[in-house]
Amino acid sequence: MEANALERRQTMTGSALFAERCATCHQADGSGISGAIPPLASSRFVQADPRVIVQILLHGITGPIVVDGDDFNGHMPAFGSVLDDDQLARLATAVRRTWGPGGTIDPRFVAAERARTANRGIPWSGGAEIAAALDPAIGIQPAYHPLASASADTTALSIARNGKSGGWPCASCHGANGEGRDGVPRLAGQSADYIAGQLLAFANGSRPNDIMRPVASQLSASERGGLGRLYAGLASPSTSRSELAGDLARGAELALYGDDRRNLPSCFSCHGPSGFGVAPSTPSIAAQQPGYTAGRLAALARFARSRPGAVMPAIAARLNDTDRRAVADYLATLPPSPVTARKDAR
Repeated sequence: MEANALERRQTMTGSALFAERCATCHQADGSGISGAIPPLASSRFVQADPRVIVQILLHGITGPIVVDGDDFNGHMPAFGSVLDDDQLARLATAVRRTWGPGGTIDPRFVAAERARTANRGIPWSGGAEIAAALDPAIGIQPAYHPLASASADTTALSIARNGKSGGWPCASCHGANGEGRDGVPRLAGQSADYIAGQLLAFANGSRPNDIMRPVASQLSASERGGLGRLYAGLASPSTSRSELAGDLARGAELALYGDDRRNLPSCFSCHGPSGFGVAPSTPSIAAQQPGYTAGRLAALARFARSRPGAVMPAIAARLNDTDRRAVADYLATLPPSPVTARKDAR
């Protein structure tokens, strides 16, 4: 990572952090997205005790909430693994000054809240838990009912941990919690249908991979589906870090805005707000291991001539090595995509 890019990121204002990290979901004016993303303007969660916004930023929130009389039931990721106490303080301060009661949140306050809930491990369970634990003035919130745990699929668990018929276990490469490592992708939080579809593509050769093909070829359709549900329900924290010496400012530009001069759309225009993916066919790219992202982009570029009309090969072919490293490193700094079940779905 370039020193200047690191310095820019560490000294960004709270408003700039909001524009980069939050505006793709909550919108630049804090209005949210009707029926999907709650607004920040007129939100009791923003108006509440400052512990509320800090804890939501640190750990994320999943499940139903009511904001300004409207119901929402979604997932907000945790930023605690990718933003330090000073950055979180600046971001929270900017949100409360723009849409809340104002004031300044001190980094020491964030550090104390981080330490107080260091062992939490999972997102806050909807507005009801937030109100009960942090500020009853938020008001009555709907109860949280988690999705069925993927841990009931003992076959998927066995394949992930032990392999099938003497084959490699998923965890041996992708990590015990699907976090990925080095050039091996993060699976935790990916869409269940996407994972099952990619396993089928490995098995039938439509996605060539000498390592994955023999593993995937052993799996039945029900086993592919079980593994997809298993990894979709894992809430492992991000282990990815920028490590390719990419220009993070350029990476952010490509991810957020694209580059019209080179006919490059923004990553998020297809991969969803904050790179969380769009089920069933468009994967999450947030918090992905940078070595995997850059390598995958290079591989896709090689298919551009043989697969005319395919979207990603054409886009990847317009990226040079510098841009691949830049966008891969930037995506590695993002919080991981929200889970579709609780963390204990293992």
